[in-house]
Amino acid sequence: MTSSKHPHLLIVESVAAGSRELDTLIAELAGQPGFDPYLARQRLIGRGPNLLAEGSKELLRPSANILVRRGWRCWVLPVEAPRLVPTRLRSLHLDDAGLTLFTAEKQIRIQRDSRLVAVLGDLSGSVIGKALKHLMAQNVYSGVDRARPIGDDELQQAILRARPVLDLYLLDEEGEPGDAVRLLPGRFDPRGLGESMSLSAARNLQVVLDQVRQIVEPRILSLDFGLAVLPGCQVEKAAEEIPWERPNLNSLSRFGWLLCRMQACGPHKQADTAETVRPQPPSLPLQPAAVQDLLGEIRGESPPKDPLPEHRSGLPQPPACPRTQGLSRPQWWSMGSALLGLGVFLLLVNPGPLRPVAGYALRTGLLQATLGAVCLWWGFHFLRLKRRVENTPTSKTRSLALGLVEVHGRARRKYALVSPMSQQPCVYYRLRRFRRDRNNRWKLSSSSDSGHVPFYLEDNTGRVLVDPARASVRPRSRQEGFSGQQILMLERSSPVDRDQKWIEEIIAEGRFLYILGHATENRAPRISLRERVVEALRELKTDPVAMQQYDLNGDGQICEQEWSAARKHVEEQLLHQSLRQESRPGTSRDRVVIVHPKHRSLPFIIAETASEAHLTRSYGLYSLPFFAVALFAVAWALLILVEYLGLN
Repeated sequence: MTSSKHPHLLIVESVAAGSRELDTLIAELAGQPGFDPYLARQRLIGRGPNLLAEGSKELLRPSANILVRRGWRCWVLPVEAPRLVPTRLRSLHLDDAGLTLFTAEKQIRIQRDSRLVAVLGDLSGSVIGKALKHLMAQNVYSGVDRARPIGDDELQQAILRARPVLDLYLLDEEGEPGDAVRLLPGRFDPRGLGESMSLSAARNLQVVLDQVRQIVEPRILSLDFGLAVLPGCQVEKAAEEIPWERPNLNSLSRFGWLLCRMQACGPHKQADTAETVRPQPPSLPLQPAAVQDLLGEIRGESPPKDPLPEHRSGLPQPPACPRTQGLSRPQWWSMGSALLGLGVFLLLVNPGPLRPVAGYALRTGLLQATLGAVCLWWGFHFLRLKRRVENTPTSKTRSLALGLVEVHGRARRKYALVSPMSQQPCVYYRLRRFRRDRNNRWKLSSSSDSGHVPFYLEDNTGRVLVDPARASVRPRSRQEGFSGQQILMLERSSPVDRDQKWIEEIIAEGRFLYILGHATENRAPRISLRERVVEALRELKTDPVAMQQYDLNGDGQICEQEWSAARKHVEEQLLHQSLRQESRPGTSRDRVVIVHPKHRSLPFIIAETASEAHLTRSYGLYSLPFFAVALFAVAWALLILVEYLGLN
C-alpha cells in the first residue's frame, strides 16, 4: 500500500469574512466526494487554520488543487501523533545577544538566526466564550457576511488575563522542529529577565514573548488554540468536577505539532500548472430532445422546467418560518393543560361550588366513564395507526401515485439546515428549552422545530420531496445539555448556565426514515432556466475577479466578443448542470411532494426507525395501557352505576 492511501488531513487557512470569491469556491468544491458546503463555509471563515476534509492523499488532492487555484493556502498532511512534546521551562537568562532557556534536560538558545514557531494559548477555555460573544455581536450589528473574528491584540490580552501558556518550537535548517519548551506563568524563575521582571506572572510571560519577537520574528505566532477546528485540539472547559488541565496541555502539544508540520511541509502546490482557471463543462451523454428543450427554455421559446435542486453556492439557506394565524396544536394543548390545571387548583382551594357536581359524577360513575371513554379513544387511535401502517403498501419514489403513500429511504437535505445547539447537519430538529423554578423543578420555557423546512427522501430509484409541516415526527437522536454548550461539533465551549437546559431531538442527514403521508403535485413557484442564466450573468458582471478570466486580450476591458463567449460559457454550464441532474437515475425533480393529508383521519408519520415492524410494535405497545385503563375505568363505572341504581 502506498503512502497516498494513508489517512491525510486537508487544512485550509481561513479568511476573516465571507465574499463572492468564497461562494465561487464552495460552488466548485461542491462536486468533491464527502464535501459538505455548509460545514466548509463555517471552516473557511474565521481565524487560523481549520480542518476542511479527511481522507487519502489522492482523494484530497483535487480539492487542494481547487483551493490553490482560487487563491487559498492549504496543506495536505498525514495523520500522525506528535513526535515532540515541549518540556517545561525552569529558568531563563536574557542578554544583548539573545535569550537562553533552561529546562531540566538541556538549555536552548534563541538568537538572531533562530527560526521558531510560537503558540500562545489559553488553557482554561474561557477565551473561546469571549471570541464567540464578539462574533455574535458582529453578526448582529454588521451582518453575517461582514462579521469579522476577534483581532490579534484583543485576543492576546484576553489570553494573558486567563490561563496563558507559551510554547516555543525551534526549527532546524530543514524546517523540522528540533527543540520545544513550554512556559507556564508562575512556574519558572523570572529573575533572568533583569529589570523587565514583574511581580505579575502573566506580565513576565508577556515580557518573554515580546523579547522573543524582538530577537527573532517567529515564522508562526499563533493565538488560535481553541478557536481553530483541528483534530485532537479541542479544549475542555475548566471545571472542578472533571480533569481539564492535562487534556488541554495534550491538545496544545498536538496543535503546536500540526503548526510545525505545516511550516516544514509548506503549503500545497498544484502540480499541474497548465490547468486552466475556468472549469470546463463535463462531458455527458447528451440527449438531443432534452438539449433542444433546455436550449428553448434558455432562449424563452419553451415553458420553464422545474428548478434544479442544487444551488450555485451549495445548499441554500433554510426558508424563514412563516407566521401562522391562530394557535398551533402544541399551543392548544398547552392552553388546555393550563385550563385543566387551573380547574383542579380551584377545586382544591374552594371545592364548595363544584363539590356537589364532582360528588354526583363520582357517585354515579360518570367521571369514571369519561376517563374510560378518553382512554378507549386513544387506544383505538394507536391501534388504527398500527393497522394503517401494516395495510399501506410500500412504494418506490420513482413510481409514487397521488394519495396516501408509504415510502422508505435515506434523508437528504434540500436546504443547509443544521441543529441550533449541536450544529449537526440534519433534515429535522425539535428544540425544547427548560428553566429551573424556585422548587428546583424543570419547566418548559420555549419550544421550536424545523417543520417548515422541506427535505428529500431518497431510495434506490430516486428521491421525493417531503414537507414535514404538521407531521408526527419520531426522531431517535436525542441530546441534552445546558446553555453555553452549543457549537459542540466545532469543539468549542462557552460559560455554562446550570439553571437553563435544552433537549434537542434531530434526524441527521443520511438516516433511514419511514414516511406515511399524502403524495400530491408540487405547486410551488418555479424558476425558469432562462431566469437562472440572467441571474448568473448579473452576478458575473459584479465579480471583477471572475470577469478577468474572460479578458482574452488582457486589456482590462470586456469587449462584445469576449462577453458573448462569457455568456455562452455560462449557458453551457447551466445546461450541463441540468442535463447532469436529469441523467441522475430516479430524480423526481420535486414534481411530487409528500404533505399532511387534508382529511384529519389520515395520518402523517415521519419516523426514524430500523424497520416497519419496530414502528407497528411500538404503536401496539402504546395502545395496551390505554385499553387497560379504559377497561378498569368502565368496569368501575358500571359497578358504581349498578350499585347507585340499586340504592335508589
